[in-house]
Amino acid sequence: MRAVELMKQRNVDALLLFPGVNMYYLTGFMIGLSERPTMALIPFNNEPVLIVPELERELRGQRPWITNIEIWREWENPFEIAANIIVKMGLAESNIGVCEKAPWGWIKRLEKFLPKVDFIDITDIVNSLRMVKTPSEIERIEKACDITCKAVKAAFESLQNGISELEVSYIVQNEMRKHGASPAFATVLFGERAALPHATSSNRKLEKGDIVLIDAGAIVDFYYSDLTRTIIYGKPASKQERIWKIVYRANQTAIQYVKPGIPCEDVDRVARQIIDSEGYGEQFIHRLGHGIGLEVHEHPYLVKGNKQPLQSGMTFTIEPGIYLKNEFGIRIEDTVLCTSGGSKVLTKLEYTMSIN
Repeated sequence: MRAVELMKQRNVDALLLFPGVNMYYLTGFMIGLSERPTMALIPFNNEPVLIVPELERELRGQRPWITNIEIWREWENPFEIAANIIVKMGLAESNIGVCEKAPWGWIKRLEKFLPKVDFIDITDIVNSLRMVKTPSEIERIEKACDITCKAVKAAFESLQNGISELEVSYIVQNEMRKHGASPAFATVLFGERAALPHATSSNRKLEKGDIVLIDAGAIVDFYYSDLTRTIIYGKPASKQERIWKIVYRANQTAIQYVKPGIPCEDVDRVARQIIDSEGYGEQFIHRLGHGIGLEVHEHPYLVKGNKQPLQSGMTFTIEPGIYLKNEFGIRIEDTVLCTSGGSKVLTKLEYTMSIN
């Protein structure tokens, strides 16, 4: 396992994983964080073990590669059980790697039983592995993107005077389910509310001349998609048309710039330069994009200061936007794969400025 090789270089003796995407990525067992602790201990010179509550004895029907299962019962202390296993494996005075999202309280409870263990942050190692996707991961992301495109297209086709943001959001989610995905999010914003990048859909009704912004993502086998399209419902006003074209040009320029070896910050820069040159730099208020996979936001981040070079197999969003307070906002977002030959857009929904 590549992760083990990298951690040994840091003098780490074992890896301790907690519920969430890193546990799934490294063991094949997906379970969410709850009041019942679940842990995966992977010692580098001994047999790995999953420590699970009795309720999860069957591992939810999943088949992780770890076959040694330790069960704890409701009246037992799972941290004491985990600590005893660590001691029995000769790790009582070891360095154990954990990721930054490990529950702080759980680590502190383990420390009471393991005063000579040093818990080492190995988040950067796991992130470096997860950033580059396997063909199987790419296939799942691509399927999620395809379903999201179908759902957003159906939502745009449903637009009519008086329909609400929430009603359109429900259409997006229902279409995702119909095509076999789980909805992750479906934010629909009309008019002046499209200038609020992280607003939630409301009962605001659609009127002719409104901006319609739909930001949606689906989940397929734990992998995410992310797509935003913005259209004008009716004939675009000149200002709406001008800004839509600026954002579209920034989106396309950044996509075409993608290739292995390019620093993440440079992709952000080429898009930002276009928006800056048109006088709207102050209204582009977020990074250009983020990695996507087991989480909707993960490494790499396309932002100033991130000199991480792109690699073939990385998946991320490109989503320039301009937000004019109390007027409207426009964002155009795609999920993109970096390949040896450049970029491949996984969200294939057409770019349409307006719809009547």
